[in-house]
Amino acid sequence: MNHVDKRKKEQGFTLIELSLALAFIAILLLTIALTIIQIATIYNRGSITKELNTTSRALDTELSLALRSSGGFSLEPSASRYVPSAEGGRLCLGQYSYIWNYGRALSEVKSTRNMYVTGSVVIGGNIVTKDGATRYEIGFVKVPDSSNAYCTPDGQGRYKAVVPTNATELLRTGDHGLVLHSLKVETTTTAKDKQSGQQLYRISYTLGTDKIDALNGNATTPPTKCLEPGQPGADFNYCAIQQFTLVLRVVSGFN
Repeated sequence: MNHVDKRKKEQGFTLIELSLALAFIAILLLTIALTIIQIATIYNRGSITKELNTTSRALDTELSLALRSSGGFSLEPSASRYVPSAEGGRLCLGQYSYIWNYGRALSEVKSTRNMYVTGSVVIGGNIVTKDGATRYEIGFVKVPDSSNAYCTPDGQGRYKAVVPTNATELLRTGDHGLVLHSLKVETTTTAKDKQSGQQLYRISYTLGTDKIDALNGNATTPPTKCLEPGQPGADFNYCAIQQFTLVLRVVSGFN
């Protein structure tokens, strides 16, 4: 009888065994959690990179077709075709005009940025609603403009505000709020073939996520990269930025 009672007392786990088991489970759960976080980070960064590359290809195609079919394109200020500014810019190519704001101008809500017409602006921001859907501020829009009106200043040097009912946003349509951080159209006198009238133009632009605090650069210098992990404002999981260059041969262009 005493032998049976002794065996009953010896059944079950000791405190040390329970502690080891709980520690093992805790480590296992922590490992699983860290693995899930890492997978989510990889997926998120892959998704951003994919959207960045897809958007850049769409912009390249859009600008290539528009510039090549523009006819007599010129970068001379008197031609009223290209209007760069610190906040964004305008590019008028005959049938359509392209108007954009840089990420910093949107983030800091600069009053000198390109805007929709005042009558369509919602109080508290430059956001319009069309067909029941909210539209963001101007990221990179395409507007019908056969007369280059959007690149022609009035008597006071002001440029026409964008009519939202005719504008098509080409940039801020994805899931990650991509914006332009710089865009420049350039050429040289040596890039022209006098016999064929063909001119080479280079369009260089920087495309990235819209969280300015996670990027380098400042009010006068466009960002070129994400801040390193550990730096104030760094966001490795979300931040992405990349520079692109497009070289085009424009038939019948002049400069």
